[in-house]
Amino acid sequence: MHRSIVVALLVALASGISFAAAPDAAWPAKPIHFIVPFPAGGQLDVVARLIAERVSPVLGQPIVVEAKPGADGNIGTELVAKAAPDGYTWLAASPPTTIQPSVRPKTLQYEPIRDFEPVAFIGTSPFLFVVPASIPAKTLQEFVAYAKSKPGALSYGGSARGTVVHLATELLMHDTGIVMEMIGYKGQPSAIPDLITARVQFMTLGLILAEPHIKANELRPLAILDATRHAHLPDVPTVVELGHPDLVMSTWFGLAMPKGTPKAIVDRVNAEVMKVLATPEVVARLQGMGIDPAKPNTPADFGRFMRDDVARWKKVVTDAKIVLD
Repeated sequence: MHRSIVVALLVALASGISFAAAPDAAWPAKPIHFIVPFPAGGQLDVVARLIAERVSPVLGQPIVVEAKPGADGNIGTELVAKAAPDGYTWLAASPPTTIQPSVRPKTLQYEPIRDFEPVAFIGTSPFLFVVPASIPAKTLQEFVAYAKSKPGALSYGGSARGTVVHLATELLMHDTGIVMEMIGYKGQPSAIPDLITARVQFMTLGLILAEPHIKANELRPLAILDATRHAHLPDVPTVVELGHPDLVMSTWFGLAMPKGTPKAIVDRVNAEVMKVLATPEVVARLQGMGIDPAKPNTPADFGRFMRDDVARWKKVVTDAKIVLD
């Protein structure tokens, strides 16, 4: 080896410099792609765009939010799982990221703990059971009775199989004995017009999407899938109050990168996201949409959350015998 190269290596080792880390020093040097595995306009897309618009100026590069829907969210998620671990491909993670391994144990092409670096937990938002305002049922109990009086005649809107929207309704049917057919839509927003006009008669819908239509008296909320009532809709009872504690579930929003992304990049993005979530204007904007911003957290914190969520859904899906493969 040439003497000058040997000297350079010895100097680097003595000073604690890692040549493997050198490329990260220039990161980011090009645009970042933030993949949302569901259609544009949904809850996850809204949150991803808010984070992108705030973090992009700090990093000095565009963060391009791209909707990559399909296969119940798995197309976009798999794309990120297989991307280079260089910090230029991000995943907008949500419950399907941790649910899909349980409902598709044979065919899924990714595994959330094995294939992703958890970066940041962003926030949560509850779901609601809602019906068209034209449906006579005013409470969840009345809707169950209504559905039982029309066996096999009712349908519900589903954004994708293996999502909270799908599983919450399946679990409600499992708990109550009612039967409804799922009508699939590309995303929650695309199902809303048919829900309002009662072409489908029931849906588990995110608060951020349901609230405007509730206020317009187009949809009627029957229950909130949480343990406590929500400040936006204080008169809506919780599923716990109504005797269905196993139906407590919310959507969550997080950021992940491909496994092996350098820790320096993961830590930097986490720090920037935490700064964004601490700004009063972002807190107000998220809360205005019915989203509770996450408390300060680390990549390790988000990793523990993801592992716990995988375990929780494995039990839920096993108990209810919901498998899509």
